[in-house]
Amino acid sequence: MGRKRHRTGKYFFCAFTLLITFALTCCNTIDKKPQEPEKMSLSIEPIHPAAVQVPPKKEQPRDESKEHLLAGQRLLSMGQYDASVKEYLRVLSIAPNKPPGDEASFAIGLIYAYPKYSKKDHSKAVSSLTRIIKDYPHSNWSGHAKILLDLIQDNERLRRISAEAIHENEKLKNMIEQSKKVDLEIEEKKREKAR
Repeated sequence: MGRKRHRTGKYFFCAFTLLITFALTCCNTIDKKPQEPEKMSLSIEPIHPAAVQVPPKKEQPRDESKEHLLAGQRLLSMGQYDASVKEYLRVLSIAPNKPPGDEASFAIGLIYAYPKYSKKDHSKAVSSLTRIIKDYPHSNWSGHAKILLDLIQDNERLRRISAEAIHENEKLKNMIEQSKKVDLEIEEKKREKAR
């Protein structure tokens, strides 16, 4: 009355149980990290508070150029380009040939080259960037200025080429219109002669 039963189900159950047990023990051992012995910290407290000698703090000289540089960066991040340029110009007036001046010149060039700036002026951007290359040749900003200057000059060259192509395209359109008119006149003359 039926098939002969095999014990494959029993073996499957045993294999499945072993697999689950193995997986759980592996996961359990992986999560455990070897514990390091606690390190002892040795602190010596003075007996009397007056015995503690605090070294006097040296007052850092106030660097106005860096303050104005940070103010310019903050204004630039808020999108206040005119105020940012003013702060960067203050940096240049305080430190004309010192390291914060190169970063300020680069930022000014970047702002004047920015397409969304309402007072965008590529000539001011180029002069600011060339000032960095000339006055600060060993500065980190000099390399960035060269790259940005090349991009601005390539952009200007492509804009000129595009304007010339548009002008040439207009000339060709006019020539096509004139040739169409001439063709129509020739067709009309041929029709009149044929009559």
